[in-house]
Amino acid sequence: MYSVEYGTQTIAYDIVRKPTLKNTYIHVDREGVTVKAGNEVTEREIEAFVLKKSAWILKHLQSFKARAEEGEMQTGSRLYYLGKSYYVELLKEERRNIEVKFTHAKFIIKAPKKVSQTALYGAIDAFYKKRAADKILPLAKKWSEEMQLSPAHISFRKANKRWGSCSPTNRISFNYQLMKLPTACIEYVIVHELAHIYCKNHSPKFWSLVQKYMPEYQKIEEQIKSFEKKF
Repeated sequence: MYSVEYGTQTIAYDIVRKPTLKNTYIHVDREGVTVKAGNEVTEREIEAFVLKKSAWILKHLQSFKARAEEGEMQTGSRLYYLGKSYYVELLKEERRNIEVKFTHAKFIIKAPKKVSQTALYGAIDAFYKKRAADKILPLAKKWSEEMQLSPAHISFRKANKRWGSCSPTNRISFNYQLMKLPTACIEYVIVHELAHIYCKNHSPKFWSLVQKYMPEYQKIEEQIKSFEKKF
């Protein structure tokens, strides 16, 4: 993940290399910003290009944010956690902060009386991100040792299309919404991204490695797809 400063704002972006590209393109969606460029384009040139297009990028990011309709979070809503759907109890109190707790039976969210939906979903995202670090980092360490493949760095962010990614420099990013999936699915995503340290594409060599550690990976992929339809 790369970033540039534009005024008081920071624009984070991913770089996707495509050898056949003759021009550099910027794609903005609900996930964020992706720069697509050929192999010969340097990171400094890409950074300058992003800076040049900063006003346009921020305009589109704000547009996606404004159009994001997440649904109203209230008592009776449901949240997924480790493959199961749980009841939400929203308690509005005289308080300044939002507290999200999971009791193994339901979610209890304590919030100020005039809390916004944006703030509620932000607190829920923070809950998932914290739980993702607590659960995924030990699992990644376990599988890294077993596969003898070590990432340069592991980070967590929210994404709508990808559960994980591995950069050319072996920096792995996990979508913290993985915490909505069963543990078996989480472990598959970890193995999948670690395998990209060995092979950057989805060639037969890559899938052979994945199958070595996850013999039923195809069934798990179907399970993940079924969950994606629920979120």
